[in-house]
Amino acid sequence: MVTHLNLKINQGEFVAIMGENGASKSTICQMLNGIIPNSIGGRLSGQVLIHGLNTKEVGISELATRVGIVLEDPETQLFTTSVKAEVAFGPENLSLPPDEIEERIRWALETVRLSGYEERLPSSLSGGQKQRLAIAANIAMRPDILVLDEATSQLDPVGVEEVLSVVRELNQKYGMTIIMATDASEMIARLMDRVVVLNQGQLEADGTPIQIFSNTGLFKKLMIRSPQVSQLAALLKNEGHPLPVFPITVPEACEGLQIQLKGTTSAPFEELKVVNYESRPLAIQVEHLDYIYQPLDVHAVKDVSFEIHQGEFIALIGQNGSGKTTVLKNLLGLLRPTSGKVTVAGQDTKTTPVSEMARHVGFVLQNPDQQLFAETVEEEVAYGPRNLKLAKELIEQRVAEALKLVGLENKRQEFPPALPKGDRAKVVIASALALDPSIIILDEPTTGQDYRGCHQIMQIAQSLHQQGRTVVFVTHHMALVAEYAQRVIVLSGGKVLLDDSTQGIFARPDVVRQACIIPPQITELGQALPAGLGLPHTPLTVQSMSVAVLSRFDHKNTSTPIL
Repeated sequence: MVTHLNLKINQGEFVAIMGENGASKSTICQMLNGIIPNSIGGRLSGQVLIHGLNTKEVGISELATRVGIVLEDPETQLFTTSVKAEVAFGPENLSLPPDEIEERIRWALETVRLSGYEERLPSSLSGGQKQRLAIAANIAMRPDILVLDEATSQLDPVGVEEVLSVVRELNQKYGMTIIMATDASEMIARLMDRVVVLNQGQLEADGTPIQIFSNTGLFKKLMIRSPQVSQLAALLKNEGHPLPVFPITVPEACEGLQIQLKGTTSAPFEELKVVNYESRPLAIQVEHLDYIYQPLDVHAVKDVSFEIHQGEFIALIGQNGSGKTTVLKNLLGLLRPTSGKVTVAGQDTKTTPVSEMARHVGFVLQNPDQQLFAETVEEEVAYGPRNLKLAKELIEQRVAEALKLVGLENKRQEFPPALPKGDRAKVVIASALALDPSIIILDEPTTGQDYRGCHQIMQIAQSLHQQGRTVVFVTHHMALVAEYAQRVIVLSGGKVLLDDSTQGIFARPDVVRQACIIPPQITELGQALPAGLGLPHTPLTVQSMSVAVLSRFDHKNTSTPIL
């Protein structure tokens, strides 16, 4: 719901819309091209003007030539039989010359890294590839205004960077107005002109990135993700050591730290200790796994081998289409290896029924709505144990324990689809936990979640790990990987590129970039600082970096830094 909102956006601006889930970001986006009120019901008072046209009076078809919109879920926008046809649809409806249509198709697909996919079925693409296709179909129209509603949430880090760079080029080269709902704060800081912050449908703040991200009170109130270097600066300021200029980018933080730390001496810091799980029994063993999707003969996974021991907490990362979800589905028995062998909890997934695998492995999809079907939260969570024909008392015990773990004890009688997205994800996690599996697999569990929701879900995963369960998760949020995972497996082109401790992975930024991975901003800061400064070269979290910096002020040569 939007309440008494007054907002003006000038032609040619690049504007970010930020806010917690439920802040009405998507509502605003859908108002801009007339989806609201022309397709979605509700009462709309006041007016929304696009180039002077009232969206209540102008049809969606006319607005579509002026405003392109890319939604969070790409499958709601894809409908043709090939990638090329999808991108061509808009320009063809504008009756453009064939040569120009072909050039727009080529440019749009090259821009979003889908060259060579022209004849593929959109339904055969990975989630991230579908999202890039939806973006390509929109930018091929060259609209005056491009609205992106969390449209990079499923992209790998390099994909986010590339798409935003292209969008910035459209903004600068063609004067296209860009309005983007996103929490990609590091990119906002580097590329965008203005940030609008919403809170429960009302305007909370409006300013430049530096004005917004330096307002630490705003972020404490709304838990919106600010750049990691800004989080570091806020911690240092709270401890009485503010940087000369509040940073929102790595170069600014790098310069500020070098100035602030003059006159201090290096303090020893402890390297992160890596827990060795190799003495424990195997939970998962993948041996020379190949998987080929038919009938298109897509070789998604090629000779993948790795072992996961009981109790490990592992992130599986890689670019869109690298084979992550294919590997996960082979672990669950949802797919059977074309060749090779997958053993999970002692079961050969090629011969073990999926129903039996569910006793050992809990699986959470990136879209919780695909797993919800019951009338109440309680019924949803109890469904699995009932299928196992457990005693009524044991079912009730498992449901109560699972709901308590995810913090939904007071929502037992709620209708699951009506819950906020963060709570819907928790219901799915609770449903998996009610089966008491020894292994938990989470496929992009934080997609579409705000900062608070991301950490709530990952803290649940961390608590499961602390109980002794094996946890494997897939995500494109590298800050979450750095904070929670103990080990990382990197896939690229369907093969294992790297397999190491989290710190070992991010210590090799040139290699992981081959998999379209960019280390967290705080890690980039550590790697950008001079070695002689005595700070960690590969910090994984803001907290660890702040501890290292603050320890310097306990070993000062002079009473105050030299500015």
